[in-house]
Amino acid sequence: MTVAAVAAVLSPSPTLAFSMMAAGPCLAVGASKPRAVAAIGAYAVVLTIWISTAKGLWDMTAETKRLLLIIGVSALCIGLARSRQVAEEHAIESRARLAEIVRSSGDAIITSALDGSITAWNPAAERIYGYTAQEAIGRSIAMLGVTQEEIALMARMTRHHHIDDFVTERKRKDGGPVPVSISIVGLLDRGGRIFEVCATHRDLTAQRSMEARERLMSERSAQAERLESLGRLAGGVAHDFNNLLAIILNYTDFAIEQGAGEGSAQDDLNRVRGAADRARMLCRQLLIFARCEPTDAEPIDLNLILADSRDLLAPMLGEHIELTVHRAKEPLMVAAERTKLDQVLLNLIINARDAMPHGGSVAAEVSAVEIDRGHLGVHPGIRPGHYAELLVRDTGEGMAPEIAAHIFEPFFTTKSKDRGTGLGLATVYGIVTEAGGDIAVESEPGVGTTFRLLLPIAADTAGQATESAPTRPPVAHGQHVLVVEDQDDVRDLVVRILKEHGYAVTAAGDGPSALEQVEHKRFDLLLTDVVMPAMPGPTLANLIQQSQPRLPVLFMSGYTEGLLSADHGVDRELALIQKPFTADELLDRIHHVLAVSAPETAGRR
Repeated sequence: MTVAAVAAVLSPSPTLAFSMMAAGPCLAVGASKPRAVAAIGAYAVVLTIWISTAKGLWDMTAETKRLLLIIGVSALCIGLARSRQVAEEHAIESRARLAEIVRSSGDAIITSALDGSITAWNPAAERIYGYTAQEAIGRSIAMLGVTQEEIALMARMTRHHHIDDFVTERKRKDGGPVPVSISIVGLLDRGGRIFEVCATHRDLTAQRSMEARERLMSERSAQAERLESLGRLAGGVAHDFNNLLAIILNYTDFAIEQGAGEGSAQDDLNRVRGAADRARMLCRQLLIFARCEPTDAEPIDLNLILADSRDLLAPMLGEHIELTVHRAKEPLMVAAERTKLDQVLLNLIINARDAMPHGGSVAAEVSAVEIDRGHLGVHPGIRPGHYAELLVRDTGEGMAPEIAAHIFEPFFTTKSKDRGTGLGLATVYGIVTEAGGDIAVESEPGVGTTFRLLLPIAADTAGQATESAPTRPPVAHGQHVLVVEDQDDVRDLVVRILKEHGYAVTAAGDGPSALEQVEHKRFDLLLTDVVMPAMPGPTLANLIQQSQPRLPVLFMSGYTEGLLSADHGVDRELALIQKPFTADELLDRIHHVLAVSAPETAGRR
């Protein structure tokens, strides 16, 4: 610019020099530095003034306009340079922001050339696939399990539009599969042509795990509800059968005691009695499944159950099946009935044996576990706390999921009709849930089955009750019993048993009829059914005790304490005898109720 000024002084026409002065700031705009443009513009103004003075052109109007033009052009160029500078700073900030987003993204962001070679690889891609950026960049995306056909297809599709999310499976560095959701978009150059492909990979492993957990929680909850409904149905069915069995058992006993048959007829009666006992046990199993069979729970070490059962169960399995038992190092005390725990283990081991007709192995082990709130969805029927875990594993045939979903339902069985009733696992389910625990099954066809039982840990107690041998109940001495039962056959049966053993009996078929009897007579005992159509047994007892407050009451029902307490509001402390009962059982219970109430009655007189 200085050379141009000297040339303008020597030249007879300085117009070219003035033009060069005006062009200086315009040329400096490309540097995007406003201060530099301002300095050049100021320099151009100074040179213009110097040239105009040297040429004596200061007073000429044209020269003045040129000077103002240079100043105006300089100011405009400063503004343009400032705009370019701001735009470049914003572009730099945007690139830095985009780079930080890519770096901190939880999704893998991978760019690749159209031939599939990787050009960018963010930290999330390292975490998901296990390759570092140095290992991945420059290699083909085929290392992730992408085929050449997929590479070519993605390149063709992104020429027209992006590819929305699609779910597929890719391969990690260690060879393991990883489920991912992928979206793809083409990157355009300034000419609008795709030069690279950008793919976003979202790891679905945690989502799949959560979905599987939610599905398991839903299935377990639905199964628990289904089994609860079946339990109520089973309890109702058992109640009706218990009424019938009470009649069959006792009238058969009457016939046997009276010698109604001789020879083969007596044998027939004994067979009827035996069949009735087996039917009674089936009803008991139904009530166990319904979780309403009375239980005499006591603290017992689960290790002892396992140890004592080994010698008993091993011969039942046969030589072709190996049984291994693993006990916990510390005692695992659970509150349950010993005989029922034995039945649980027996049913599970027998079930495992039947699943291995050609041999295999069964392992039973116990350990202590802690269940927190995070496990409650998987075990919806239990509370957080410390539990004893019993695992029974076999290497048998296994079960398909649709079979395993129903195995705890009563009468559901995959065995032939002559090999099972379908109540074994239903009984196990009832025993475990009644004890406050839970049971789950894991099975795979061709691999085997694992039953996982959880029983709450209970504190040990110093003493345990001992059972006394049953004795024949004593004969009554004319005590007056009011019998209230809506089933005619059952009522006649009870009346006959009591009269034959020394009791005076008044019978009524419903509550209102019983109240009429109380108006005219005094009784030593009220023996009443619980569930009756006109008036429930507890309501009747309350009304009678208003006039005879010291009258002892014995309830009888085909339902059990648990079901009566839940559905009919019957206090568990009330005296109750369950149907079906034998004559000896009924007489013994009546004698006990009268004996307990006698000191209280005597003390009030």
